[in-house]
Amino acid sequence: MNPLLFGGNSDERIVAVHHQADGTMRVCFRVSPSEVTHDDTPFYPFFFLGNRAYLDGFPKEHWVRRLTGDGYFNHLCVFGGWTTMWEAIRYVMDHYNREQLKKIDHYTQLDCLHLYTDPVTQYLLQTGRTLFKGMRFEDLHRMQLDIETYSTGQYRFSNAGRETDRIILIAVSDNRGWHHLINGKELDEPEMLHTLARIITERDPDVLEGHNILAFDLPYILKRCALHNIGFPVGRDGSTPRGINGRPPGEERIITEVAGRHIVDTLLLVQNYDAVKRNMESYGLKYAARYFDVSAQDRIYIPGDKISWHWDHDADPLLKYALDDVHETRALSDILSGTSFYLTQMVPFNYGPVVRSGSATKIEALMVREYLRQKQALPRPAEGIQTTGGYTDLFLTGVVGPVVHADVESLYPSIMIQGNISPHSDVLGIFHTLLKELTALRIEAKRNVKSASGGLERSRLDALQSSLKILINSFYGYLGYHRGLFNDHAQADVVTTSGQELLRRLMSLIQEAGGTVIEVDTDGVFFVPAGSDRSEEHDEELVRSLSAGMPEGIIVAMDGRYRRMLSYKRKNYALQEYDGVIRIKGSSLISRAMERFGRAYIQRCITLILQNDWSELHALYVDTHDRIAGHKWDVREFMRTEIIRETAAEYTLQVQSGRRNRTAAFELAIASGKKVKPGTRVNYYITGTEPALRSFENCKLAEEWNPVFPDENVAFYLRRLDEFSEKFKDFFHPNDFRSIFSLDDLFPFDPSGIEILTRKVLQGDDR
Repeated sequence: MNPLLFGGNSDERIVAVHHQADGTMRVCFRVSPSEVTHDDTPFYPFFFLGNRAYLDGFPKEHWVRRLTGDGYFNHLCVFGGWTTMWEAIRYVMDHYNREQLKKIDHYTQLDCLHLYTDPVTQYLLQTGRTLFKGMRFEDLHRMQLDIETYSTGQYRFSNAGRETDRIILIAVSDNRGWHHLINGKELDEPEMLHTLARIITERDPDVLEGHNILAFDLPYILKRCALHNIGFPVGRDGSTPRGINGRPPGEERIITEVAGRHIVDTLLLVQNYDAVKRNMESYGLKYAARYFDVSAQDRIYIPGDKISWHWDHDADPLLKYALDDVHETRALSDILSGTSFYLTQMVPFNYGPVVRSGSATKIEALMVREYLRQKQALPRPAEGIQTTGGYTDLFLTGVVGPVVHADVESLYPSIMIQGNISPHSDVLGIFHTLLKELTALRIEAKRNVKSASGGLERSRLDALQSSLKILINSFYGYLGYHRGLFNDHAQADVVTTSGQELLRRLMSLIQEAGGTVIEVDTDGVFFVPAGSDRSEEHDEELVRSLSAGMPEGIIVAMDGRYRRMLSYKRKNYALQEYDGVIRIKGSSLISRAMERFGRAYIQRCITLILQNDWSELHALYVDTHDRIAGHKWDVREFMRTEIIRETAAEYTLQVQSGRRNRTAAFELAIASGKKVKPGTRVNYYITGTEPALRSFENCKLAEEWNPVFPDENVAFYLRRLDEFSEKFKDFFHPNDFRSIFSLDDLFPFDPSGIEILTRKVLQGDDR
């Protein structure tokens, strides 16, 4: 096993590492499906220092080693315990403030200090150990958890801080086929919480999974435990979960940790997936389960604000609903967790942080581990900016087809490998070696996927190659990462400039073959091929001929073929596959910031435009207009959801200083009297009668909407409908557009003669 990729320590079947005491780490090993053992091992916290003089005179026991080379962080400072290390950091800060005119008040402002604040990461960096070596994903014992909560009559949604609210159901399952329901009809809430703690302790899972478990389920459970003054000892050492700050100062997000176990939020897994795919409308459990086709045919759906009613009047469907939730959570994890699992075998992080952290952080950790092993000084981030970006351009708008997407496989990694491109500050050459080794490992995994004998083995290898692909494709981004220790903006520009040249060459080859280029985006080209033979074999042969015309080491592959494409703006389009499925990309078309009715309306418009169904398109507009005007909808269709990013004090100060405008979400959150903290989600809708108004003066919380006495602003939402319709204005002649997107008047709607306009985009157009 390559130590550069997997660490210098070959110990296998480590399922967890947690900080047990000041200078001790507990390492857990899964020795069988039913048994986990542990070892307690010494731990010596450390940080890198650029000027050792700031630590001179520190009275507690410590060791300082001068590292090899001219890197800025040239001293390794090691301590006997975690507490002592933080005392040393405070000592360095005090020493720094005595010498500098500009004082600092937080260790993150010390430019001479490089620190990993997670003790487990420090331990794994030191030892070369990683988790899960010698294991397969199915070897992990994973438990899924979901709670259903009750709110009293005057409230639509439950609040853990209200004594009258409570947990009514706890559904649990695991990847070994077991499931169980803790029923609030049979037990009171403290008994339910004790039962859950006992189940977790007895079944002893390595991983706790849930959809939004970090932001909802666990915080709710812990708050209810505190309210009842009971413990929740679910750590492998008998400890209760603890919260740590998962973000830098000013961007607080509390992450819950359970000693000896990992917490994986499938909501984050879905978000990570869509960060690449960019075609999901929602990250909610029910939508995600349908998207990945893991919903049971008899799946029960109950709106969140109807759960309390069902508990009081018809509880049986709710019992199945809760179990459906954990079954879908497990299925999502089965599909999406594998990439993080195999990355954890390489990266010196715990499993949860691997899911939560970005690729640049992972790449840097691999490099720092090797620099630490070789006792080599670390560079500090280079200043400057990247001046060249990826090549994106639009040449045609309208509806066209058939369409082929030709993709340059791993464009930037291929350029970097072929051109031996790496940061100048990487004196050990780790960056380029890592990239080559990861690429070779992925090629081997992809080859083995095709020859795998069984579905389980094929899934394992596919998850491995996918995890490697994520890392490989991030090496270029790391070069331009302004906080990266080994960043190099000039080298990043070399990569993008080379990429632009290669894409222009590919476009020329397409045009020489008689094709029409629609759009180019970073590493691929959408185009309409020439000729009438549009079989899949013909398109594949065409792409192979394009690849043959590219330089050595640059491979062009067919990334997709589509019946039709709606080309809207740069990076904004819709693709109709040959089986009828439609994929939409780009926030200019559909944004998650839109109201739900707007997203559904635009998606349906796109489908009908691709089908040339003008009568249905007109009927859709008329029907939507009627539903808005007649209050024939639910608040969830027109409410907006915003996430609070600052504290109330920061918001107020910015408003008073004129640095930002008032917002409906913040004003409502403050007026509610609740504690406003970063991460709070606010659902609200617009009231009043005028279509143009200041939303923060005309808004209400969604939970206050009353369907019997609806007070949403009809004029405002009708204007929103017209704004959504305007997106398609350039696709039609003006008269045709007005005919489609308007109410019926004296004469019935006539679709005859309406056609889509296809336009060439002039160079320099800001589309």
